Amino acid sequence: MDLSRSKIILVRPRDPNNIGAVARAMKNFGFTQLVIVAPHPPVWDEVVSAVHADDILKEAPVVASLAEAVADCTWVVGTTDRRRVEPKQTLYTPADLCRDVRQSEHRLALVFGPEKHGLTNNDLSHCHRVMSIPTQPDCPSMNLGQAVAICCYELTRDQPVPLQTKQQVEWATAGQIETAVQLMLDVLCLSEFIQPARRPDFALKLRRYLMRLNMTRRDVNTLCGALSKIKEKLVHRPVSSPVQD
Repeated sequence: MDLSRSKIILVRPRDPNNIGAVARAMKNFGFTQLVIVAPHPPVWDEVVSAVHADDILKEAPVVASLAEAVADCTWVVGTTDRRRVEPKQTLYTPADLCRDVRQSEHRLALVFGPEKHGLTNNDLSHCHRVMSIPTQPDCPSMNLGQAVAICCYELTRDQPVPLQTKQQVEWATAGQIETAVQLMLDVLCLSEFIQPARRPDFALKLRRYLMRLNMTRRDVNTLCGALSKIKEKLVHRPVSSPVQD
């Protein structure tokens, strides 16, 4: 795994001290890309420094949405309280994540939610997998900086295993998958399978489904090509004339 291509993403953080602690933890373990999603303006303005990690803070982009933050990533992992995970979902631990990405060429993003409520269901719909740090039931939540430190440590504590020679897979980015989601929604609305008012609910379902498929760029290009052709036919379909007596 190439740490220089991996992102730590903080969604709507509320404590400036935690943002500094996250930057320091990243620096401890060799991560350099921090992205801040929709921070509360007073919070971001109060982030002054992080010990030995000021460069990470200065270079951290601030974006408006999680979709924008993960658009170029091929493996997005959201962190959450295990009590919020659906029974059918596979729940990662940091050790599981380390095992799966160690020999991959994925562009990894680890996503952490705001301190008080964590990631929303909409946030998690942008993630390929969900992850939770094993904690005691009577004290399940962790400080944001500590949680990031544990995850970064697990990803770097063992020496990387050399990659075997194999054909390189070009994985689809989250942004490309989102394009497919929107095309699918357009087709469903044009075909009157769903009403426009139901589009947000279907967006969550479709996004979750596609993110779990581990699609390649070729997969997404094929899907988008087919959907675009269907959409074009639906847009230009002839309008039936009203029946006259």
